[in-house]
Amino acid sequence: MRVAVANNKGGAGKTTAIAHLAEALADRGRHVLAVDMDPQANLSRRLGYGEADLSDMVTAAEVVAAHRKGCAADAIVGCRWAVPAAERIDLVPARYDLEARVAEAGQLGSHERLDIALSGVAEDYDVVLLDCPPSLGHLTQLGLAAADTVVLVLRPEYDHLQGAIRVRDFVAGYRRHLGRPDLAVSGVIVNEHDRRRGLHVWHADSVADTFGDLVWSPPVPSRAVLAEAIDAAQPLRARGAAARPLLEIFSTLADQLEVRADAVA
Repeated sequence: MRVAVANNKGGAGKTTAIAHLAEALADRGRHVLAVDMDPQANLSRRLGYGEADLSDMVTAAEVVAAHRKGCAADAIVGCRWAVPAAERIDLVPARYDLEARVAEAGQLGSHERLDIALSGVAEDYDVVLLDCPPSLGHLTQLGLAAADTVVLVLRPEYDHLQGAIRVRDFVAGYRRHLGRPDLAVSGVIVNEHDRRRGLHVWHADSVADTFGDLVWSPPVPSRAVLAEAIDAAQPLRARGAAARPLLEIFSTLADQLEVRADAVA
């Protein structure tokens, strides 16, 4: 199953969700391909590839430009985390020049390029997680056109909720144009939830009112150990006992992802 992870608002925690969902899925023996479609390349860094590493690598930019069936295989590298589960996580990395592919948006069939590149490659994985940039532009459309379903990630704040609504409505309005007439949002992850903040509690209710049973539980709480793992480009389990509650949360979210995967299939 291919899952586009999206929000039209930056800072929602999409990349964090992908990295640690991949960790949770790999821990249970699933093979995961993470595809970085954001020119900021944050997912690539989180999985162990710095800017210097990426400079001489085949990345998503070359994959999209090639417009060739299965060419995503040319860019696949392994996750560099120093944990056994990393052997079951692969990455199509990104670099800042992925932004140049936006110029191709007006070309006939350009939205299909990532889908074509993944053809015959995605089938080797249990789950493909597509990290879309915080926009509704060409790079996000490439991710959506290559996806079987969409998962939204948001913080319980007004701008993040509105960004998620815009993605949901865009998918509903344009999925046929993307060649995915059945594409829909199948899950919403609430990230960076701080129960001490009344604003977050109030907006968590707004998220539930807006998305109903699409909201996955539990929310991902705001925790220093999560920020530390992000900053150090490490899996959560590398942070020791303090990360155990978060590992359990992402494992539960992975359960829900797999349930939705079965439903989509």
